[in-house]
Amino acid sequence: MENDEWCMENEWSESCVSESAYLVARGVRPMSIVGYVKADKQLMLQAASRLEIVSIGEAVVPFVIRRNDGGAVCGFAAASWVVDLYSWLVRSNDVPEDHAHRISGLLLGYDAKAIRDHDERGCGRRFTS
Repeated sequence: MENDEWCMENEWSESCVSESAYLVARGVRPMSIVGYVKADKQLMLQAASRLEIVSIGEAVVPFVIRRNDGGAVCGFAAASWVVDLYSWLVRSNDVPEDHAHRISGLLLGYDAKAIRDHDERGCGRRFTS
């Protein structure tokens, strides 16, 4: 495996992945991001398989979503519509960046006040890399 490829065993601890599934299943947040992988078919399949195995018995939807930047985001959702919304969010080029961050915040369990506070205390950078 090349150095720039993702390696599940080194990146995700079993307890962190299990805790993410547990918190989503208990309604603490609608979605949890466990990590990211290179958008390679084999790596995405390995990640999906690992999430599915860890989440057996939990009321969650494991997901691996290919992004437009050559990566894929992996995690758990409370419902299929959460996966659909987040997939649209990370794959669409039509969503303004501020709105994308706010929607992500809501899906990750932050309330409106926390998102407002983040917006108001932001660093003021209005450019992309």
